[in-house]
Amino acid sequence: MSKKLPPLQILQTFSVVAASNSFTAASKELHLSQSAVSRQIQQLEHYLGKNLFNRSSRKLTLTAHGEALLPQIEKAVASFKNSLESSLANDHQITVRMAPTLARRWFLPQLPELLEVLPELDVNVDTAWFLEPQFALGEVDVVISYGHGHWPGMQVVPLLKESITPVCSPRYPLLKQNLSQEEILRRAVLLHNNREHSDWSLWLEDQQLHQATTYKNQIFDTQDYALTAAECGYGIAMGDLALIKPELESNKLICPFEHTIETGYGYYAIFPTNSVNIPKVKTFINWITAEPVQKKHSAIAPIPKRASQTTWPAPGFLRRAVL
Repeated sequence: MSKKLPPLQILQTFSVVAASNSFTAASKELHLSQSAVSRQIQQLEHYLGKNLFNRSSRKLTLTAHGEALLPQIEKAVASFKNSLESSLANDHQITVRMAPTLARRWFLPQLPELLEVLPELDVNVDTAWFLEPQFALGEVDVVISYGHGHWPGMQVVPLLKESITPVCSPRYPLLKQNLSQEEILRRAVLLHNNREHSDWSLWLEDQQLHQATTYKNQIFDTQDYALTAAECGYGIAMGDLALIKPELESNKLICPFEHTIETGYGYYAIFPTNSVNIPKVKTFINWITAEPVQKKHSAIAPIPKRASQTTWPAPGFLRRAVL
């Protein structure tokens, strides 16, 4: 048997002839001449080294080899057709992966604007941030991730700088007492989204206060839960100013202390370098980095001209997981 595979057209012709048991009927369906159909079947039989049809003056029927081959050919043709249709449909569908907190507090509020500006683009939001993205398999097109901005062989677009500061409800009882900052922290419940208390530890260390383990602490699965608990008046959370601007503007959250830290970390859109000119990716990146979005959410910088050169995930990603 030749190692060269037969053309898809020949496989489709075989499937149609097998369904109609007629070269004439198949030629009409395929818009080919009867001789062209017959020739394609002969080519497939020559390739396989087996007769696929019993030919008689009255009837065309499949041989045992033909009957055995038909389900496989039909499956292959259907699979190709589905893949082609999916590929065409995906031109207007993009999958963006990000952590749940970023999705809820930063990205989802922008969807109405996206729908208005790009009504033809469907965005699938994937929050499986902990999985290594399989770009080549098409399961995700863009990842918006937290880190220092270094990923190997990838195009990296900076979106948000991280600036953290304590936040709580304006109704938080300890604020109504005449207490110093340190005394408030001693009595408060500090809200975290990881067991390492990384954000609070960083902020307290910068303030030359004791480590967070000496305070009363509450850990949540996600940063969003910690911030929501703070809104409810349960304690004081560490907030990223890029993610809580609406809550600060509406006075759902306030910053009880003046000190803010720029951590050097941030959020980045990441995608393969060879995807830069894919229309849906280019359209999405142009939108997410457009001036109105930048002003509203303190986004930074356009697409860089070169790919970064370290590891996945970025080292900064390991400081904490922004869930």
